[in-house]
Amino acid sequence: MQNFAFSIALLLVSSCLVLVSCEDETRDFTSGSFYPVDPSQTNPDTTKDTTVVVPPVTNCWKDPVSVSLATDFNQLFTRYSGWTGGDATYSILLPDGRTLWLFGDSFIGTVRPDRSRPGGSFYRNAAMVQEGNEFTTLPVTGNAFIRPPDPGWWYWPGHGVADGDTLRVVMFGMKSTGSGAWDFAYGSLDVATYHLPDLSLVSIERKKADPAINFGAGVMTSGDHTYIYGAEKVGFTKYLHVARVHGKNLNSQWEYFDGTGWTTDESASARLFASVSEQFAVFEDGGKFYLLTQHHILGGEIYLYDADSPTGGFKNKRTVYCTPQSHQGDLFTYNAFVHPQFSANGELLVSYNVNSATFADLFQNADTYRPYFVRVKGWN
Repeated sequence: MQNFAFSIALLLVSSCLVLVSCEDETRDFTSGSFYPVDPSQTNPDTTKDTTVVVPPVTNCWKDPVSVSLATDFNQLFTRYSGWTGGDATYSILLPDGRTLWLFGDSFIGTVRPDRSRPGGSFYRNAAMVQEGNEFTTLPVTGNAFIRPPDPGWWYWPGHGVADGDTLRVVMFGMKSTGSGAWDFAYGSLDVATYHLPDLSLVSIERKKADPAINFGAGVMTSGDHTYIYGAEKVGFTKYLHVARVHGKNLNSQWEYFDGTGWTTDESASARLFASVSEQFAVFEDGGKFYLLTQHHILGGEIYLYDADSPTGGFKNKRTVYCTPQSHQGDLFTYNAFVHPQFSANGELLVSYNVNSATFADLFQNADTYRPYFVRVKGWN
């Protein structure tokens, strides 16, 4: 699963994984593959009811915020072939108007009409291109859309930015640290460069080894700079950090905000904000900057903050949604994200990822592992 200095070993598959608001912080799991098993070897319990019901939206927010289900996108992502399920759910607007969707651990294959899976392979990352309401699943090589050069490693995607005929995407190189199911960690932070419009891979550049901050969890261009946001995990708290490049070339020199100015010394990067999730979104609207993040300990609450600067000062916390799946059986939700290219008429399109603590559920019902979408009004 997507997206980092992990405390995944603390998230054990047990009855205590029925999640509620403000959960036990030892059950921190906002990224990483929850399923280190071969899907072809699973034996789903076909008698278990895994129906996912998205009930009518009930208010957990205050006026003027209002929320509606994005039924169009929820239907578009109810898929029966090609990419059929995954997490991360990053989107990048391409110069020709198409959107590239990037996912972490994913299913590619067939889903039956009853939404069950006949089996199939589990891919470490995947991508689709959207043009209008048509989606194309991009080819994979081996077990991934893109693979790191390091033997035995895999990539989970971060965010990225397009610039003319070039697309650059942050990729998190993951590596095993032992023989245990949860023994894995960040190995690198790389930038993958693609040529547009054909999305052919041009290069992979290693920016950092063994990163402590997952720079690239969110990327935003404003003015003459592109800002690269990340989270640093300290205990059960994740702190927001920000780097930047001039223009949109993520392969150029990175500068880090030290609390008062910019420096090329990453060790001086300042902790700007506490309790972000592992994946989050920062975006600009009307001259203000907004941070959207989900409860950092697997809670269903999605929060929005605003600031006058891309470097922080985020305040005015408000709840903009509470994911209903968080209270259904073994399901949990995580890593909400904003898709500005589909946000219009004062509405934000927000996605979040649904997953199950029981791997067999993902075969019994494909809707237990996929993104869902809502539209939020009154947020600004």
